[in-house]
Amino acid sequence: MILFSTLRRLYPRLNIVITVIILFVLPLLLEAFLQNLSSHGLLSSVPLLSGRVTLTSIQLIAVAAGLPAVYLLDWSLRQDASSTILTRSLQKGRYIAITPITLFASVLIMLSASVMINNITLFLAGVIVVLYLLTILIRVLFSVPRLPLEIPVVEKRAISGATADISLKTGSQACVRLHSMISSASTEVTIKPERFTLGEADIEFNLTITPTLAGPSRPQLWLSATDLWGFLRVNQVIEPVELYVIPRARYAEWLAMRYLEKTQTKGSVATTTPEAITIPSSGVEFLDSRDYQPGDELRRVDWKHTLKLNKLIMKEYMDVGQQSAVIGVNLSVNDAEEADKLAFDLITTSLTLAQEAIPTALAAYNYHEVVLTTPVINPREALKQALTLVKGIGCVEFACRFLQPADISQLRRNIVLLKQATSKPAQQLSNILDFEHRAMEEAAMNNPATLALSTVAKYAPSPAIIILVSQLNHDTEALTITTERLSKRGFTSIPVESARQPRRSVMFRR
Repeated sequence: MILFSTLRRLYPRLNIVITVIILFVLPLLLEAFLQNLSSHGLLSSVPLLSGRVTLTSIQLIAVAAGLPAVYLLDWSLRQDASSTILTRSLQKGRYIAITPITLFASVLIMLSASVMINNITLFLAGVIVVLYLLTILIRVLFSVPRLPLEIPVVEKRAISGATADISLKTGSQACVRLHSMISSASTEVTIKPERFTLGEADIEFNLTITPTLAGPSRPQLWLSATDLWGFLRVNQVIEPVELYVIPRARYAEWLAMRYLEKTQTKGSVATTTPEAITIPSSGVEFLDSRDYQPGDELRRVDWKHTLKLNKLIMKEYMDVGQQSAVIGVNLSVNDAEEADKLAFDLITTSLTLAQEAIPTALAAYNYHEVVLTTPVINPREALKQALTLVKGIGCVEFACRFLQPADISQLRRNIVLLKQATSKPAQQLSNILDFEHRAMEEAAMNNPATLALSTVAKYAPSPAIIILVSQLNHDTEALTITTERLSKRGFTSIPVESARQPRRSVMFRR
């Protein structure tokens, strides 16, 4: 009991070593002590075997006294197995762990030594340990199959990029409990719980999948398990889900076609022309001050600015919800995954504007040229145009990589501050930043994004919202500069967030 209380505080693997030493040393010490008592006549030694191999009652008592240490060895092995951190291994199937191999090797060495020195006590102690180890090993070999975990295959339909939750119920094929860890071979799949004891009861797993078009149709799960003593390791590959991935673009197109079918019989919103929108409206929200035009009402006169400028200035108002929108879309992408995401963003953005009856203009471009520019049109017609533009999305092998874009406003501010300094290093740095700024301006000037947005901005009345649908590759700097210029004319830019790797803007050649 004292020995057990002492060992339970130590590291489990160290306990195994100490317990094995005790199993061999304790019988030898007891034999020496009992032989001393026998030599003084306090204890009689009865021979049990005679001949080439002799066995006395003292030796048998000494070996039997070490039997409780077998329980300590069993307890230490269980503690070590439960505390072992299981990791995913490329070796599939069953294999014997390093712990029993080491124990068998140690015991065989002690048995060989006992034969060489003709020590029956040490030999019997080794036989007891070998019998214990063989009993445990044979038991786990017959109790643990090569595929200990059984999960029925579940069919699941999921939209690409959307998160799907799946509940999985499992059953154990093993006749003993197993310390187990399950993990996913893909970053798209997470599973909980990861650590569990297999065999206690049926376990329910919660599987979370965020599928991609390029992802596997049958995500793999890796199971690593070991028995209660850590003698046997089992690695199993499980494919519990048959995944049918629906492209986001196809789903968005289905939603758009369903909307167009429903609104076809109800009639569409009247087409809004640029000329009609630029006529001063009679809303309640203040928009801007402008020069007098024939037909303006007297109550719209801005008397304060009229007295200052010595000419009639009128207040222009706008109805809430009368603001138009511009969709700027970049049709060039890197791969099919980005193409699917871009098509989804374009269709859903157009569909939302159509449902809200917001007049919409389109500015579409690719890596080489401007594809389409429209004036502010009926949002339903803009949705039809968007469905057509989706077919023009193309994958491009860019000759440049795009890193984090420069902050134009911060760059200009740094140039102004550096020009106020008189030191030579400050002037040199100012020249470098000014060169960078001019290079960005020149690169953006002829970019298709700049040309498309500038063309549409001529016909779209301000204020308006520019919704940017782009994977931000070749057009990043152009969009930064162009939207900053248009913001001074009352245009507000809103980028559509997309999940992609951080490889944006500033270009450098490969």
